[in-house]
Amino acid sequence: MQSPDDVAASIGRNVRALRRQRRMTIDALAAASGVSRGTVIQIETARGNPSISTLVHLAEALRVGVASLVDGDVAPRVVVRRAEQAVPLWSNATGSTAVFRIGTDPPDIVELWDWTLQPGDAFEGEAHAVGTSEVLSVLSGRLGLRVGQAEHELGEGDTLLFEAHAPHRYSGVGPDPVRFTMVVLQPGDSGLVPPSAIAPAAEGD
Repeated sequence: MQSPDDVAASIGRNVRALRRQRRMTIDALAAASGVSRGTVIQIETARGNPSISTLVHLAEALRVGVASLVDGDVAPRVVVRRAEQAVPLWSNATGSTAVFRIGTDPPDIVELWDWTLQPGDAFEGEAHAVGTSEVLSVLSGRLGLRVGQAEHELGEGDTLLFEAHAPHRYSGVGPDPVRFTMVVLQPGDSGLVPPSAIAPAAEGD
């Protein structure tokens, strides 16, 4: 059985970690839970064991069960998504595809996509919420990228990061298909704006 000091340390560590994950200040957690600011500080710094009522109110405000606050040695979460579980969310008749591999839930969103664009195909991406970034890494072929008015071209092994709050466009360049991975990073809990369509590349792209 854990000692009272170990329990207080576990609760403090878990409350602080969950509060930060949800981008809440101490004042915001105190207001949401009905627990005083001083009590929240005492709990996070392991200067006392909270009552059951206080734990319940904190758990409700943090949107978790009480177990998530008191577990002292919880194994890191591991999610395995097998190849057959990947979800192809966009495709066209020429064989261009956008496959969603895996992602996290809000408030901090991370998504991994696997893209293939056939020569001459393009994808028109709408502007995402401010603060969203995308990381692209080309596995094979050549990728054209337009962000706002800026044009870029990436070859095999090239990687690029850009802020995605402006309209952007990916296109297959050259005679071969381009395959690339895309990681979407969006802090906070605002929703992603999904891409609209696969469209034929304009002539000269």
